[in-house]
Amino acid sequence: MDTQVLAKLLHDAGCNPRSYSIGSDRGASDAFCLVRHGPQWRVFYTERGQAEPPEYVSKDEDQACRYFLQLILELPHNHCVGFFRSQARAEQLYAELHAAGLNPTQDRIPYGGPDDPRFRVFVSGPAIFGARELLGTLPREEA
Repeated sequence: MDTQVLAKLLHDAGCNPRSYSIGSDRGASDAFCLVRHGPQWRVFYTERGQAEPPEYVSKDEDQACRYFLQLILELPHNHCVGFFRSQARAEQLYAELHAAGLNPTQDRIPYGGPDDPRFRVFVSGPAIFGARELLGTLPREEA
């Protein structure tokens, strides 16, 4: 396996691209990275844009890609498909996604403080493809 095959496998599995970076850690934050450094392939985590020490090192691209694939597939891959001021709008989107069999989840966050919440709707993993087919451009947002 090489990094191009790895990238396709992760995409096809519905992995959230914000969770990982292949080939560079530039711009990656709170994500796992697979980067070639000289003759070595390194897997490490970035937190707030700062690289942690590598958790896996190999001179073999195939082995590094296989390790990275397993690591990323084990993570939850939630995709925000709706972000609303109105709880009713979030519940409407939730119902539409649920009726389509996409197993959505939703939450409420204190966006502007406890008196200014936002309501979010998520799908997980490959359900993102069904959500895009059903809804088009994502995330849905309230104007």
